[in-house]
Amino acid sequence: MPQPIPAYAPLRATFSSPALLAAAGRAGLGGARETLLGAVMVARLASGLRLPVPLSAPVRQSRADAARAWLVALTVPAKARTAFLRAFATTASGDLITAAEAVETVIEITAGQLDRVARSELDRISSGLRADAVELARVGERAIG
Repeated sequence: MPQPIPAYAPLRATFSSPALLAAAGRAGLGGARETLLGAVMVARLASGLRLPVPLSAPVRQSRADAARAWLVALTVPAKARTAFLRAFATTASGDLITAAEAVETVIEITAGQLDRVARSELDRISSGLRADAVELARVGERAIG
């Protein structure tokens, strides 16, 4: 039986894509691991757009800028680098549909290195961004009408 968490204890940190992180950890040193780490960063930044509590625009911009600087230190193929930079930029902009498309591009680029579960985690982020965009559009229509 799990022990109850005391009321004063901090919440346990969780990551939306543990299988993706595990795939990066299992990958050999070099390009494959660094490409998967780029995908982990995309997942992390894209999760910051999700409802119910998306990050504020300045925070998203700061995180995207830091991710761009971090990516410089990695050795990834040019195609992957371009996809990651686009994904970083879309998370900073806050456009959910464009961010979902960028995540889907990252899925295509990294498909050869993803296992089924890691791919499904990225698919879930992409579809969640699209669902959140629909929800926000509905809220906007109700507020106007």
